Amino acid sequence: MGTNEWLALQDKASCTLRPPFITDKGLIHAHCIVHPAAVRRGYSLARPESDIAQFLSDELRTPKLDAIHSWLWLAGLPVAARSLQRQCLTNRNIFLTERPDEHIVWWHDRVFLKPLPDYLLCHDFWVTNLCQDEALHHSACGLLLSYAWLVQYRCDFELAESLKLIPDGLEWKAWVEFMKSFLSYIDLDTLEQVDRRYQYGELRLSRLNLLTRMKALSIRSEGSFIYGFMSTSTWYTAFLQRNFAWLAAVFIYITVLLSTLQVGLATSALQKSRPFQTMSHGLTLASLTGSFMAAVAVFLLVGFLFWYHLMTTMLFHRKVRKSRGNKGAKNA
Repeated sequence: MGTNEWLALQDKASCTLRPPFITDKGLIHAHCIVHPAAVRRGYSLARPESDIAQFLSDELRTPKLDAIHSWLWLAGLPVAARSLQRQCLTNRNIFLTERPDEHIVWWHDRVFLKPLPDYLLCHDFWVTNLCQDEALHHSACGLLLSYAWLVQYRCDFELAESLKLIPDGLEWKAWVEFMKSFLSYIDLDTLEQVDRRYQYGELRLSRLNLLTRMKALSIRSEGSFIYGFMSTSTWYTAFLQRNFAWLAAVFIYITVLLSTLQVGLATSALQKSRPFQTMSHGLTLASLTGSFMAAVAVFLLVGFLFWYHLMTTMLFHRKVRKSRGNKGAKNA
């Protein structure tokens, strides 16, 4: 073997991915890993065992955040997320989500966290399934890094246990040893071993919705524009309360303003004031016009959303029936 060939093999070996912790620090054995029987994918159910690579991609990758990554600085800071006990101290309620895009995303008094999959604690599983794909490997390392942020102290560990964020049966001492081994693999200054999503910690949902809608306008995606990054409304009442509650405050202010003008016009001194008369006339017209336009805009928006959801539902039903019919004919 020549020198150049030997150097090429050495470079290839050095680039080979490996589990981010040593073998004896793993907390889960391969035979203890249990995947779901089926998970939703698209509009149907899929079996993880039939396509484990796709299942892991759905479990670990963050395509929605990747699409707006260059603008994520508007939604969060490039710092580590706060630990679980600090999340509780800021009066945030913890909600579980299995979607990696929604992990450590917060909205008002809620923060969404993805439970740590048990297979990420198994050395053999990394070797078999995660070390074959660099993007998947980095995403898995990023999710593990997020739990180094969230579970720092023993009280965080106990909170994670009670909230079912980590697998059952783990011990605090073993967890600390596992994290020491993992963090020795990660360069905490550059974070080059983790997916770029984890360059940021907590992300604000309202900003993510805005960024997703801005991105949707550039690529003309109606669905992304309507639903945003993560829809939190399941009925129109909640949608109107969240987005147009400020209109009630505006209407109250306008009512007080017009009442004040009416009282002023009833006084003899202001009745003779031409500037006050002109101002009252202009403010009254502006208030009436603004209130009418706001009411019309809300009515048109609700009407548009109603017909959009109706038409998309009809088209979706037709698409599903056609797809199932084609599959049935093919099987026959």
